[in-house]
Parts: sequence; C-alpha cells; structure tokens
Amino acid sequence: MLDNISTNDHLKQSLKGFIGLLNENTAEAYERDISDYLNNVQQPDFPQSIAYFQSLAEQGYSKSTIGRKKAAISSFVDYLKDLKQVGTNPFTTKTFKMAIKKIYREADGNHKSNKPPAAHLDWGEVELLIRSCPDSLTGTRDKSIVMLGVYGGLRRSEMATLQWRDIRKDPHGHTLILRNAKGGTGEIDVHPKLLTVLGTLKQLYEKWNVDSTHILISTSNRNFGQPLTPATINRIIHRLCQQAGISEITAHDLRHTCAVQMLSYGAGVERVATHLRHKNIQTTMTYLKTIELHTKSAVRFLP
Repeated sequence: MLDNISTNDHLKQSLKGFIGLLNENTAEAYERDISDYLNNVQQPDFPQSIAYFQSLAEQGYSKSTIGRKKAAISSFVDYLKDLKQVGTNPFTTKTFKMAIKKIYREADGNHKSNKPPAAHLDWGEVELLIRSCPDSLTGTRDKSIVMLGVYGGLRRSEMATLQWRDIRKDPHGHTLILRNAKGGTGEIDVHPKLLTVLGTLKQLYEKWNVDSTHILISTSNRNFGQPLTPATINRIIHRLCQQAGISEITAHDLRHTCAVQMLSYGAGVERVATHLRHKNIQTTMTYLKTIELHTKSAVRFLP
C-alpha cells in the first residue's frame, strides 16, 4: 500500500454525507472501501488513484475486488463533483479506463481473497457471550441473536427478516423457514435451547404489548417495535463482545462459530453443509482446516 498519507478532513466529512444517502447494506461496504482509498491518497486525481489501484493488484487483490472498490470510489467522486469539491471525476476518462484495464489484466491471475481468516468463538466464549445477556427484554432479544447465529447459523440478513410465522412445528420437532436466505427460501432444524429462548422472548413481547410480526425488534425508546436492520444486529454483537470481555467479532462470525463447533463435535460435513445452506460442499470443507482436522498427523486418530 502507499505510504500513510492523511487526506483532507473535508473529504472525510463529505464521506459521512455520501454514506448517509445509501441503504444500510450498501453503506457498510462502501464506507470501508472509500475510507481505505482516502487514507492512501491526498486527493482523488488520476495519478494517485491509478497508483492506489496498482498497489492493490501488487498485493494480490483479484480483478473483481478491485472493480468493486473502483465502483464505490467512483460513485463517491461523482458526489464530490456534485458538491463542486472536485472539478472532474478522473474515473470516467478514457485514459483512466485504459490504465485500469491494464491493472485488471495484472490482477486477473490473483486468487488471493485478501479477506481475513474467518473468526469464530470457542465454546467457552459462546457461553460468556450468552451470559452477558441479562433476563430483560433487551437481554433476551440479544441472547436470541447470539443463539440464532451459533445454533442456527443464520446470516444477519436472515435474522433481520425472521418472523414468528417462520417457526414451524413438525413431527420431529421445529423448523425455521428462512425467506431471505441466500439463493432462495431455506429451512433448518431448531435446536431445543434456541426454541426455549425464542419462547421466552415471545412471552416478554406479550408482556410489553409488542405488536410485531418480526422476531428481532428494536427496544429503544425511539424505534421501539421496529424490525432490526442487519447493521444494527452487527452493532449489538460488538456491544455484547465488549460486555463479555472477548475479542470483537461480527454477526457473521457467529455463523462461522456454528460451522466450526458442529464439526468439532462430530457432525458430518454433509449435514453441516445442509444446516448452513451451502450450495458447494467445498465451502463447508474450509472449516475443517480451521479446526485442524486435516493434519499431517492423521495416524494419531488410529486406536
């Protein structure tokens, strides 16, 4: 990456205004990409922008990742142009397009994802996180979020849209219908401990006269009863980590925890893939490396 060059404060202030125009799902990714750009250029001109993207290719970022970052940054520079903080958007020039194509060709062979390793909790940390939630309305709601992630393996977008009608009783127990699942509607078995917490939450909602079809709602005075957004769910997890005194994770890391713990306790890869709704079992196989089941010392497993 380029040397740490502080960008002008007024550009960072403008970024806040730009992010405020976006929906919450887009805002988080855009803010991360644009902030990194602004931390590495003094101004959004052609030479510094090309140098920035060149540095990404040299670090091993893929063509698709660089393209995604370029799209976010270009939108922001258009915003700056509308505010008359820059005269032109260099991303739209013919010269820039030629230069970025060259960078794309260099990055085409990069297969490094540049994503940090998937974080997950050990079971002791899971229990600390759960114990950090008091038996109040807010605490029970927060505990439900943790358990939907750890026991259900739900993505935060799936949590945010989950409704009471999505809990179904069948001859073998209970299932959750996931209407906002990646790739379409999904269905998973509900662990008895998760079902108990959700039952307690429903009773508390009735006590507080909560009239909402959604399972996860805001308990703040300002937005009481409104469905939680995916971004808010992430913030709740960050707060719980601080309360529990454990390393900060994201809501999606609870899903990683679900995968790692199921495999650690002996669940078969195919069953874990079904529970997490992985289309490709190779995605599930990556968690085996996390728990070091693929080891050179395989002979030690023999009696």
